[in-house]
Amino acid sequence: MERKWSKFIIPCVCALAVLAAGIIFNHLRVPDYRNDGILRVCLDAGHGADDPGAVSPDGTRLEKDDCLAMIIAVRDRLAASYPEIEIVLTRSDDTFIELDDRCDIANKARADLFVSVHRNSASGSASGVEIWVPSGGPRADKQLAEGILKGLINAGISEDRGIRSGTSGNPSSDYYVNRHTKMPSCLIELGFMTSDTDNQLFDSNFDAYAQAIADGIAAALITE
Repeated sequence: MERKWSKFIIPCVCALAVLAAGIIFNHLRVPDYRNDGILRVCLDAGHGADDPGAVSPDGTRLEKDDCLAMIIAVRDRLAASYPEIEIVLTRSDDTFIELDDRCDIANKARADLFVSVHRNSASGSASGVEIWVPSGGPRADKQLAEGILKGLINAGISEDRGIRSGTSGNPSSDYYVNRHTKMPSCLIELGFMTSDTDNQLFDSNFDAYAQAIADGIAAALITE
C-alpha cells in the first residue's frame, strides 16, 4: 500500500515542483510586473538644474542636458511605436529631482520598469557604454539591461563595457535608484562625457540610441 502511494505522491510532488518553478520563472518575465493591467515604464533623466552631472573637457556640454534630451527622445519613440505602453517621466525639463523623489515617482505610479539614463566621466581615456543593475536582483533586471545594451551595440558604440551590478566604487552597494525602486530597473551610462569619441557618437547616433532603448524596454514589456 505504501509503495502504491509513493508511486502516486512522487509524480505529484514533481509536477508541483515544475509548476512552482514555472511560476517563479514567469514572474521574472511577466510584462505586467505590477499586475494592474497596464504596461508602464518610468524614464529617469539623471541630474538637472543646479546639478549638472559630468561636464565635457571644454566645459560646453553638461550631462544633465544629454540625459534629458535622450529621455525625451526615448519617450517619443515609445509613444510612436508602442502606444500600449504608458510612460512616466521623473523630469521633463531642467529641474532638480532628489533621488528619493525619483524613486517615489516610479513606485507611486506603479511602473513595471524603471530606466535611468546617465553619462559617465573619467580622468583618463575611458570610453564606452555600461549598464548597471541591482546586485542580487531578479533575472528581469538583467534581461532588461541585456536587451537595451544589445540594441545600443548594434547602433554603434565605442566599447561594450558590459552589464554590471552594484556601483563603480562598491559592487555590493547598488545605485540609489536601483536599490529603492520596486520594479526591475537599470541605469544606463551612455558613453563618457570626457571622451570626444563618445560625445561624437552620442550626437551622430542619437536617434538610433533612442530607438534602441525604446525597443529594449518594449521587448521587456510586450510578449507575443
